[in-house]
Order: sequence, then structure tokens, then C-alpha cells
Amino acid sequence: MDGRCFRRWWLCGGLLAAATGCHRNTYPDNVSMPKAGGPVTAKPLGSGFFDKKPVWGGGPVSTPAAGQANAVPGMPGEHPVTTKPRKAGEGFQPDTLVAFGDTWVDQAFSEPTPPSKDQLLDQARQAYQKALHKDPKNKGALLGVARLYAKLGERDRATETYRKYLEYNPKDADAIHELAVAHARWKDWPGAMSWCEAALKTDPENRTYRKTLGFCQARGGKWEEGFVTLCRIMPEAQARYNMARVMEHQNFADASRQQLQLAVQADPNYAPAREFLAELDQPAPGVPAVAPNPVQQVSGTNP
Repeated sequence: MDGRCFRRWWLCGGLLAAATGCHRNTYPDNVSMPKAGGPVTAKPLGSGFFDKKPVWGGGPVSTPAAGQANAVPGMPGEHPVTTKPRKAGEGFQPDTLVAFGDTWVDQAFSEPTPPSKDQLLDQARQAYQKALHKDPKNKGALLGVARLYAKLGERDRATETYRKYLEYNPKDADAIHELAVAHARWKDWPGAMSWCEAALKTDPENRTYRKTLGFCQARGGKWEEGFVTLCRIMPEAQARYNMARVMEHQNFADASRQQLQLAVQADPNYAPAREFLAELDQPAPGVPAVAPNPVQQVSGTNP
């Protein structure tokens, strides 16, 4: 080996040693390898470490304070990255909120009445309102609010919500019939008849709507109209039997008995009318039955 090769190796080794020394002087020696059998410890970083400029340029590196969002240092126009808390129900779709509301309403009106009924009703109302906030025309939410108000007896709010729903869905005859039934529940017979007729305009052949109309007419005192309406969807004997039931419920016992007699004449085999007529002919509890007349006519001639 000649002297030139030796000098070349010696020069490379010196450069490598110098580079290694510069690297060690640039960064703090904060981590040391533990000795065999000794505890593992880490030296804290020097206070000046975070004051150094990052290798990519920009401002000094700083640690975020407690509670502050992390930011990317050194970037021009940097903005902190924050996470906005989600409000209750914000992440759910309107139909999901409606499903929650319907479930809570069913639980609130279940038997026996739960002790948290008011809380369940408030949760249901809030769920419907959140759904309407996202979709003001949502069918399930509008009907849910309307039905809730109807069950609570809040007539004005229920009617207003049903009307709003029908503005968006004018051909929904079932919803119109629901409103008619709600008025019947409130014993508003003129209103119930009016909404039944509106439902029949949308679906003229619907037997359920017509039957509701006939009963509402009878309950509203329009007996003849109610009988005619019921006769369009059932036999005469059955129509008269239903009229007799309504009259008896309204304490018109004589009128009820008359309808039952006419029902039996129309169909002697119609059992419900015969059984109800026999029930009306029985004396009330505590009232003795009327004894037959003991005076009988004796045939023969006068002396």
C-alpha cells in the first residue's frame, strides 16, 4: 500500500469525526442510554430547545397552553383547529328524530301511566321540532306534532298543525279523517262531520270515512241523515241497530227500542238487535218486574 492511499483514508476518517462532533453540538443530549442494571431516566429538554427555529423556517416552536387547540407552527395565516361540540339531536336525520318522537309518545300514553310521562312528552315534542327545523315539510314530524296536540286536548294547536300538514299534502284523506276523529273525540260534531265530508271528497268510496260520518251525524242529533248514511254501507237491520246504540247512549231509551223493533222486522235473524232488545226489556236492577194482569176474561153468558 502506497502513502497516497493511506493519506486518503486518514482524511476521510477526519471528516467523519468532524461531522459527528458538529451533530452532537447542534442538539441537546437529553436522552442517555441506561447503564446495565440501572433505572431508565430521561433528561428534560432544555428551555432553549423550543425557542429554536424549525428546519422548515417560520417562527419559533411553542407548546400550546392547556385547553387550546393544536396549531401547525410556521405556516403563514395559520388558524387553530377546534372541535365544535355537537348539540343534542344535531347528527340525526329528520326521519330518525321522528321515530324517536313516536316511540316516546307511545311510551307516555302506555298503560299503566309511566311516572316520567311529562318528560317523555317533552322529549317527543323536541324531537319533532328538531326534525321540522331541518325539514319544515317533513310528513312524519308534522303529523307527530298534530297527533301529540290532539291527544293532549290542545284543539287549536292540533287543528293548526293538521291544516299546515294538509297545505303540503292536500290529497292525504287519511290525515283528513284523523282530524275528523279528533273533533269527534272533542265532541265537536259539526266539525267532525265537516272533516268527514272533506275526506269523502278525496276518497268517495271509503267505507270507514262514511261510517264515521254516519255515527257523527247520529251523535250530533241528525238521526235520519245518520241512518241514510249508514244504510249506504250496511244492511238496514245493522244500520238501525247502530242507531239504537247511539240513542241508548244518549238516554233516548224509547227511540232506541223503536229502532231495534224495526231492525228485527227488517231481519228477524239479526241476533244483535234481538239480544239488545231483550236487554232493554229487562227491568233495571232493584226494580221489580211488572206482574201480569190477574183479570182474565171468562167466557160464558150472563145470567
